[in-house]
Amino acid sequence: MQVPRPDHPSPELGYGHPAYLDPAALDRELRRVAEVCHQCRRCLPLCGSFPTLFDFVDATDNEVAGLTDAGLERVNELCFHCQQCFNHCPYTPPHEWDVDFPALMRRQQLARVQREGIPLLRRLTTRTDLIGKIGSFLPVLMNFANRNRLARILMEKTLGIHRDWLQPRYSAQTVSRWWRRRAAERPAALARFADPQTSRRVVLFTTCSVEYSDPSVGRAVVEVLERSGIAVQVHYARCCGMPFTDTGDLAAARRNATRNVAELLKFVELGATIVVPGPSCSLMLKHEYPRLLGTEDARRVAASTRDVMEHLYELAREGKLDRSFPAPLGPVAYHAPCHLRAQNVGLRARDLLQLAGAEVTLIDACSGVDGTWGMQARFFAESQKVARKMVRGIEDAGCALISTDCPLSALRIEQAMGRKPVHPIVLLARAYGINP
Repeated sequence: MQVPRPDHPSPELGYGHPAYLDPAALDRELRRVAEVCHQCRRCLPLCGSFPTLFDFVDATDNEVAGLTDAGLERVNELCFHCQQCFNHCPYTPPHEWDVDFPALMRRQQLARVQREGIPLLRRLTTRTDLIGKIGSFLPVLMNFANRNRLARILMEKTLGIHRDWLQPRYSAQTVSRWWRRRAAERPAALARFADPQTSRRVVLFTTCSVEYSDPSVGRAVVEVLERSGIAVQVHYARCCGMPFTDTGDLAAARRNATRNVAELLKFVELGATIVVPGPSCSLMLKHEYPRLLGTEDARRVAASTRDVMEHLYELAREGKLDRSFPAPLGPVAYHAPCHLRAQNVGLRARDLLQLAGAEVTLIDACSGVDGTWGMQARFFAESQKVARKMVRGIEDAGCALISTDCPLSALRIEQAMGRKPVHPIVLLARAYGINP
């Protein structure tokens, strides 16, 4: 197969390259990559983008040359940036063909945003901190509205969020509020974090979903780490910026990335590891911040960032994790999120749950949400098709406990099955006898 090489250098098909949003250069790259994918077809089962692409190619006499702009836009609309095709593809950088399909789909999305802009109501769905602050200030009212049928129909017609998508519950007791009270009661813990003699420090970047909707996860992270003698600090000032990338709002994503890097770097300079309990957010800090900002500070923050279960596994391998689990967990169906698998760190939550006495059934399938794509009314039916394999796997496992690291996957599971999954760090805390 003869495929032309990219017509521009590729620091991950870099945002700053002059040809990045040039229509002619983008069209050439879309068709070049489509030719590679058409000849390979290895990613056919992964999502709706690839079968749609191949159907369009097969429907023309000229194959890729016959693809219309509308057809390429439809392929892009069906990409929800799960990142699984990158790991599946044999031609990813460094390779003479340099195929990075997720990055190309983001590039095409950003070009569309440059042409058409972002609707105001669509922008509102990405303001997770604003929504979270309102929700935590008025949790009873917000939770009622999110489960009221009339309110949900109105939300669908105005914001485009499907009426059947299960919205998160909001809590008045955010992680930051809990931490401030706890820190005031335990000043020695904060003093230990700042002590130069302290050998191991962790700063918990809470994430917006944990901060406002699932504070038990943040509490569990602190309790589990401290049980193994780790000095912990909690930091959350703003969202990682991942929701902005879903709408193509690169400027907003950069603003949040710039501020978070500046604040987190102070902890890195103290020798702290940044732990993140949400895989989309840890992926953002690790991989997207260096690409968005291109600075040494962003690279230092990325290098110091770990998914929370990844970090706990590293502690276990070094013999630094408390392995006394007085309350074994029993059978657990564990769903491995796409954005965690995309980090190539292994299935560390599964490994640690097994260490804590769980009999784990691995559910290695996509939830079909990935950001805001799967909750949008226009893609809701398609996203449910993607999630069928995951739901069947959990049903077939027949476990009393369901666990996933991803808050959006947890909502999809609860919406589909009526059972609420828990984060693996909460299960680990329970195995220690801790009720976070």
